[in-house]
Amino acid sequence: MTNRPSKILNRFFSFGNKVHNGLYRMSSGKFANKAANLSILLITTIGRKSGKLYTNPVVYLNEGEDYLVAASAGGTDWHPDWYLNLLKTPEAKIEIGEMNIKVLATIVEGEDRNRLYGKFIAASSNFIKYEKNTSRVIPVILLKVT
Repeated sequence: MTNRPSKILNRFFSFGNKVHNGLYRMSSGKFANKAANLSILLITTIGRKSGKLYTNPVVYLNEGEDYLVAASAGGTDWHPDWYLNLLKTPEAKIEIGEMNIKVLATIVEGEDRNRLYGKFIAASSNFIKYEKNTSRVIPVILLKVT
């Protein structure tokens, strides 16, 4: 993986997330709720270094009663911070519309990961581009409702 984004770019992402989260919450998920032809949830994780709560918009797919997310970061060569946070503390909270749901994250690996990533590709061709643009394997995470 290449270097992480610059501090300036991180500030830009952080500001964008705050605006996105605000629009999503103010509208109970009616606005800022789609990207790459997929629905968006807000995931709140515990910072792996700071211990603070961080909320990020992420596209998702339903997987039975649970949810799937892919740590694509738009095809960049670095993992998104929310994913790194889940590696340390897999307990998280998601918001879908007006629902607040506690989840436990499991990183899916091997053939199961490939099969589930295929669901993202089937839902949006952007995920083909993401894979082509990065040298890393894009993680797929199962968010199991607790």
